[in-house]
Amino acid sequence: MAQISLKDVSLKRQGKALLSHLNWQVEKGQMWAILGLNGSGKTTLLKMLMAEYFPSEGEAEVLGVKFGHGDIPSMRKKIGVVGSFIAERLPKMMKAEQVVLTGKYKSSILYKAYGERELNEARQMLIALGGEKLLGRTYYELSQGEKQLLLIARSLMEDPEIIILDEATSGLDLFAREKLLAQVEKIADLPHAPTVIYVTHHAEEITDRMSHILLLRKGHIVAQGSKADIIKPDVLEDFYQSPVRILPIDDKRFFIKPELDEIIS
Repeated sequence: MAQISLKDVSLKRQGKALLSHLNWQVEKGQMWAILGLNGSGKTTLLKMLMAEYFPSEGEAEVLGVKFGHGDIPSMRKKIGVVGSFIAERLPKMMKAEQVVLTGKYKSSILYKAYGERELNEARQMLIALGGEKLLGRTYYELSQGEKQLLLIARSLMEDPEIIILDEATSGLDLFAREKLLAQVEKIADLPHAPTVIYVTHHAEEITDRMSHILLLRKGHIVAQGSKADIIKPDVLEDFYQSPVRILPIDDKRFFIKPELDEIIS
């Protein structure tokens, strides 16, 4: 059974169409990249997956819960989300492993009693993602990339069935971005690896393990499917509505370059 199922889903707010006739299926354990330019509807789609928005038309089902007919609060607890709004709430002087542990309680503070057993669980999660050097350090002193890794580890503490990474590398320099992307790939190696939804507007962030891609433009799905079926010149030129070239970064990743001469002329 699909973990995410959208059937002819549209969303209108204040008379404006934000999403139009979306049909999308995500199976357990898949790693999807949602690629779209600014204003494409990526954030709106994520809010729908979290049931902050309900479809105006069509049927939406996430983790077996049909919107309007199921236990939405319980469904939300099974989804981990990494976004900037969480980072702003965390106490600056909290230790890295304590930040990760807050994810177990779905809170920005540790309001329940905890001991070494709980802290060790948080430490092991951070280590599994390649963050061993962050242990014992305060949240305040960490770089932006290191803070993002804490948020990812934090979101995994409750063994979510789905994890959503929304513009996870925003604000990172080149080296911090590459390190974080390598750490994101480690999610697939976890004992109870969740389904991953990675949202970006940079094609070069689509890593080897992101096996499926959804292309979103102005609230419409332009194309979706396996990476091999999507990363083709004709598909991408239709998506961007401009001539582009696909340049390999290595044997696993790629960069999309606009053909500026044709665009300018």
